Amino acid sequence: MSLFCSISGTQPLHPVVSSKSGHVYEKDLILKALANNDGKDPITAEQLAEDDLIEVKTAPGQPTAPPRAPTFTSVPSLLHTLQQEWDSTMLECLELRRESSELRQELSHALYKEDAAMRVLARVTRERDEAREALASVQATLGPGYSAPAPAAGGAEDAQMDVEESAASSEGLPADAKQRVEQTAATLSAGRKKRKPSPEAATIDEVKAFVQGTTIPSVHTTKPPGVAALTLAKNGELFVSGGMDKNVIVFDRSTSKPVATLKGHTKKVTAVLASTEQSDDLPSFLVSASLDKSVRVWTPNGKKTAYDCSANLSLGAEVNALALHPSNSLAVAALADGSWAVIDLAAGDKAAVVLTGALPAGAEEGTANSAVAFHPDGGMFGVGSSDAKIRVFEIASGKCAAEFDGHAGAGPVTSLSFSENGYTLASSAQGSQQVKIWDLRKLSNSANIDLDEGVSVSVVAFDPSAQFLAVVGSDARVYAYKSWELLAKSDDNAAELTSTAWGSNAHELLVAGLDRTVRVLSKPAAE
Repeated sequence: MSLFCSISGTQPLHPVVSSKSGHVYEKDLILKALANNDGKDPITAEQLAEDDLIEVKTAPGQPTAPPRAPTFTSVPSLLHTLQQEWDSTMLECLELRRESSELRQELSHALYKEDAAMRVLARVTRERDEAREALASVQATLGPGYSAPAPAAGGAEDAQMDVEESAASSEGLPADAKQRVEQTAATLSAGRKKRKPSPEAATIDEVKAFVQGTTIPSVHTTKPPGVAALTLAKNGELFVSGGMDKNVIVFDRSTSKPVATLKGHTKKVTAVLASTEQSDDLPSFLVSASLDKSVRVWTPNGKKTAYDCSANLSLGAEVNALALHPSNSLAVAALADGSWAVIDLAAGDKAAVVLTGALPAGAEEGTANSAVAFHPDGGMFGVGSSDAKIRVFEIASGKCAAEFDGHAGAGPVTSLSFSENGYTLASSAQGSQQVKIWDLRKLSNSANIDLDEGVSVSVVAFDPSAQFLAVVGSDARVYAYKSWELLAKSDDNAAELTSTAWGSNAHELLVAGLDRTVRVLSKPAAE
C-alpha cells in the first residue's frame, strides 16, 4: 500500500491519518503544522488535536525508511513534475488573490463606516454651534435676568460654555470692572496734557535710517502659511504670533528659539494679546482669538510647555479682532455678527464675558465688526466695521458715543489705532488708497495719507511716544505724526504684511506677513 503525506506529497516515514478528515500526514510535519496554526488542520482548517491522529502500520515489525523519490530519468517525468509545481503555484496564487479580495472588502467597509461617522460628527457639531448661537440670541433678547437652564444630571460638561455661565449683559459693566476702568481712566487722563515722549525715545533721524535687519523665517507652518497677528511682550524680548495654521507661538528673540507652541484653535488665529505683567519670567497671561468663534486665555504652568489654556470662551460668532484695556485686566473682541464683547481677564481661569453690545439700530443688517482698539485712557474703544464706518463706544455703559463715516466706498475697516495723547485716531480699510486721520476733539477727518496706486494697508499703529505712525500692508512705512511725512519705507517682504508691533521706545518696528517671516526694521548698528 502506498501512502503520501498531504503536506509534503512524499511517502511518510511515520504516517498518521486524521480521524476527522481522513488525510494522511507525516507525523512530525502535522505536529509542527498544528503548533504553528493554533491547532487547526492545515488542509481543512478544522480543529485537530494530537489524539485525533491515528498511527498507520504499513508493515509488520519496525518500519523501514521509504525509498528515495526516483531521479528524473526522462523528459516526460520531468515535465510531469514541473506540471505539478505549476499547479501548486497557481493554487497558491488563487488563494492569495482570494485573501487579498477579502481584505480589500473589509478595508472598504471600515473606511465607509469611518466616513459616515465623521459626517455624523460634523452635523452634530454644526447643530451644536447653531444651538449656541440661538441661545446667545435669546439671552441678548431677554436681558440679564435670564439664566440658562442647568444641564441634565450626568450630562457631559462642555469646556466652552463659560460665556453662557457668566453674567454678561448689555446694561453696563459689573461694579468691580467699572471701578477698574474709572480708576485707570482717571489716572491716565489726568496726566494726558503732560505726556511727552520719553528722553530715550527714537528720534526722527533714527527712524529715517530704518532698514531691514534681523529676519526670523518659518515662524509658522505652511499649512496654510502666514502670520496673521503679532504682539511684543516682556519689553520686546518675546514676541507672540498667531498663524494661519491655527497655532499661537511664543518666541524668545534673545535665544532665537520658540518658548511655546499653543495649540487648540481649529481655525485661523486672528489676534493675540500679551499681559504687561510677568509671571515665571513670562507674560502672566496671553489671549488669542480665532475664526473658530472662540477666545482662549493662556496662563503659565511652570512646565516645559510653558502655558496651559485656562479659559476657553465661545462667543457665538467669528472673532475678527481683540484689544487689551490699559488696566491689563479687560479685553474687547470684535465679532463677525456685528456685536462686540468685553472679557474680564482678572479672574484668571474664570475669565468671562461681562458686557456685550451691538452696532446701533441704523447699521445695515449683516454688518460685521472687523477692527477694534482702546483709547489710551481706557474709557472708550473704537470699532471698525464692514460698512467702512468707525464707531466709538463708552466701555462703562456700552453706549455708542460717536460715529465716523470712515472710508466711504471702501471695504471693511482693517485697523484702528489711537495716538498716545488721546487726540487722534488713525484708520485703514480694505481697498482704500488712504489712511485717514480723525480728530477726536472735533469729531472730524483732520488729515489723509495718500498711498501709491495698488498699495494695500492691513494695519496702522501709532508708536507709544505718539511721534510715528506705522502703515503696513503691501510694504512697511513709517510716517511722522502731524506732518505725515514719509520717514522710512521697506519693501523687502516676499508677501503681504498682516501685522506689526513697535519695539521699546520706537527703536525698532517688527512686521510679519503671509511669507511666515518676522522682520525687524531698525537703525543699522554702528560699525
